[in-house]
Amino acid sequence: MADCPIPGARGSLQPEGSGANGVLLLGEALGDHEREDGLPFRPQAPAGSVLERAIRRCGFSRPQFVLWNVVPTQPPRNFLEGAPYEDEAIAWGLPQCDDIVQRFQPRVVLCLGNVALRAATGLSNILTTRGYPVPSRWPGVYAIGAPHPSFLRRGAMAYLGVLMHDIRFAAALSACIYGQPIGAWDVDFWSPVLWRQVRYRIVPEPGVLSDPYVPEGYILYATEERAEEFLQTVAAEPSRLIAYDIETPMGKREDEEVEDEDITSIQFSAQRDTGIFLPWREPFRDIARRLLELPNPKVGANNWRFDDPRLRAYGCVINGESHDLRWAWKHFQPDLSGALQFIASFYCPELGPWIHLDRSHPQFYGIRDADATLRCL
Repeated sequence: MADCPIPGARGSLQPEGSGANGVLLLGEALGDHEREDGLPFRPQAPAGSVLERAIRRCGFSRPQFVLWNVVPTQPPRNFLEGAPYEDEAIAWGLPQCDDIVQRFQPRVVLCLGNVALRAATGLSNILTTRGYPVPSRWPGVYAIGAPHPSFLRRGAMAYLGVLMHDIRFAAALSACIYGQPIGAWDVDFWSPVLWRQVRYRIVPEPGVLSDPYVPEGYILYATEERAEEFLQTVAAEPSRLIAYDIETPMGKREDEEVEDEDITSIQFSAQRDTGIFLPWREPFRDIARRLLELPNPKVGANNWRFDDPRLRAYGCVINGESHDLRWAWKHFQPDLSGALQFIASFYCPELGPWIHLDRSHPQFYGIRDADATLRCL
């Protein structure tokens, strides 16, 4: 394509597939085999063969999807992500993506890799934001991130099951929107997820998720009275699981020594869609200590090595059976990422991604950590 802004780019692309299942598989750019055939993700190509394997193992066939790339040419040395021309190339390719969406009318776009996810939603960091249905730049069309097959080819084949999960989820989500259940994904479950819980407002431009839907049960700005009420409600049910999570100054690592003023806030959740944010100062610090002293079972995410030593340094006593979600996950899936948002994508994708809100909405971010930990366990 002569007007491509990438110096030395070659080739052109035609879409492949019927899109009968309502899912668009969106990649990054052409490789050698794709340039030769003029079609995306060739089954005989390195990345295309991985995608083909994943599609077939999921019980689907390639023609059921529609396949396309954000940039429908081949960059020199297949170098797009991180290249000086990346943003310009994406801006050039997006109108052509718009045409594909208009032509095939997908209900879900499965974004393979960072370039596709960023182009469709404005989000990045694919391994922590994948697996969640989020609004895309195309009104009424959901996007889900997934690891790019080329990432798997470069020594991460442990993520083949993750790619398969995301393909099946995209197809199930599309079927749910259309009103038909598919396989193990039940329409009666996903309908309320879609229409009640996945609520984002996209501002200031399409694809930027900057203002989350906050459940009524999230107490973002607690008074002493509301904190006491939360404590008494939980204390009345000694068998109720309590999830907790602390926030520390930016840059803290688990191997650093505990210091004074090492905690800035603590968050609790004892029921899904509920939680409380407590700044680490009196009287909230005392209420947090009393919550931790309750005999209720507790769960955190990396709490054994990070949260608990810091809380104990402040004189907190953590009673009840103690669970660490990240250690449990490490035993269950030792080859995969242990980030909480990654883990939560398999158990509560209706929450949507939230780690990008750590600075703009710290209270929501903190409670969401506790809520997600509780749900996952």
